[in-house]
Amino acid sequence: MFIGREKELAYLEDAYSGEGFRFVLVYGGKNTGKTTLLEQFCRNKSAIYFKASRKSSLANMNEFSAKVIKFYALNTHAPFQFWDDALGFIALAQGNHRLILVIDDFDNLAERDPAFLQVVANSVANSLSKSSVFLALTCEKPDILKKSPLARYLTGSIKLGKFLTDSNIALLKSQAMTQAGGIQQAKFVRVPEDRVILRESERNSDMYKIISGRALCFVNYGTDDEYLLGSLKEGKTFGEYSLLTGRPGIYTVTAYTDMLLMRIARGEFMRFIETNAGNSVNIMQNMAAMMNVMKVNIDMMNSELHSRE
Repeated sequence: MFIGREKELAYLEDAYSGEGFRFVLVYGGKNTGKTTLLEQFCRNKSAIYFKASRKSSLANMNEFSAKVIKFYALNTHAPFQFWDDALGFIALAQGNHRLILVIDDFDNLAERDPAFLQVVANSVANSLSKSSVFLALTCEKPDILKKSPLARYLTGSIKLGKFLTDSNIALLKSQAMTQAGGIQQAKFVRVPEDRVILRESERNSDMYKIISGRALCFVNYGTDDEYLLGSLKEGKTFGEYSLLTGRPGIYTVTAYTDMLLMRIARGEFMRFIETNAGNSVNIMQNMAAMMNVMKVNIDMMNSELHSRE
């Protein structure tokens, strides 16, 4: 489901349909949908999508190098050591063939490596600008880029406000109910970021489907042994274990972003399964993932017992 960013997506598509090099900046505060917008834009297109982290500049370079090598199937190619080498290779490899190159959260790199923006600016001037690469950068604070030499090569920018607004919640709900196909008692819950939705060891009689936003799933949440199982995106479900077994939950789910959830009560569960084949598969995958975690814990326990013998 992709609602509320049609104008911005159309802008990107229009720029993409042009010829030659394009460079677009997408900026906005935390959780405004920058990543979601570009993921949607990249669907069914030739794209290299790199999300910069708060790791060291070298760690980011290594991860970006791995992305490039995998994309071009350069199985015997040595890792790229420098940004300009990797970017120059991309420009040469693409030539007049359109490619989307996304560096998401590039401010993570710019803040840690002051030379990063100058290096990218040099790469744009010397190679990328002569290709058909569509370069898209995302950040929270555009001043980082706009005060750098890279700014002169911008061909457009998009500013995003908070995605989950009162104006589109009604439409999101309507779309969700239509897709749910026959669910009569579903209720919608809005959850702010960082809020605990389900807590490990507590009973819960409802299942949730994510309509908007992202969640994180943990075991041993809030302890020294806390472990992140993974993230849950729009369309995914959680809470089915407790609903199906009547037992306390075995994981904790927290809101990574502001979220809109469809809450499905136990009485509506069978009807939901009958009319949502995709989510039925997702529920089975969730249960299988929990079984894998339990197996790992059992193996660790057995290993510890054997070591004491």
